[in-house]
Amino acid sequence: MPTAKKRINVTIDDETYKVLEKLSKKRAKSISSVSLNLIEQALELQEDLHFSSIADERLTKREKRISHRKAWE
Repeated sequence: MPTAKKRINVTIDDETYKVLEKLSKKRAKSISSVSLNLIEQALELQEDLHFSSIADERLTKREKRISHRKAWE
């Protein structure tokens, strides 16, 4: 049965495989499912780091700021 999801092949070392295998057993999920979850978490972290750097850059500028409360009125 075909799936709409994309597939990728990743080559990993034995140690990484053992860790994934242990996590999959602990979580009662497949190695693929655990791997996908970890990739998604890493992508979210990268996104957070990106937007954090943008926010830090904006904070260094001397511009008029609006309070959080006033912004949502």
